[in-house]
Amino acid sequence: MIGNMLYAHLADIHERLRGFPVEKNISTARFNEILDLHRADGWHRVYEYTGPDAWIDYGRIHLKNGRTVLRFRWNNYDEGSVTGPRGNIEDIARLVR
Repeated sequence: MIGNMLYAHLADIHERLRGFPVEKNISTARFNEILDLHRADGWHRVYEYTGPDAWIDYGRIHLKNGRTVLRFRWNNYDEGSVTGPRGNIEDIARLVR
């Protein structure tokens, strides 16, 4: 558990330092569709939050394809968001709209 928390914290620092864009306020249904599309397209899980409230109040999963990592987050207030390299987030933004 500590290793997973450390990984998530370091990923947050990496996002801020690199200035990765984020697509926010994705409805839960659309968020799940986008997550499923990426998994079906060969993206694999490298991290998933597994706390007692996982996917009830808060969810987080990082998917990787090649060297690219996308960070999917969900909570029951803001719903979904995805952070990653600009080109990937632009593709996701087109799926959201």
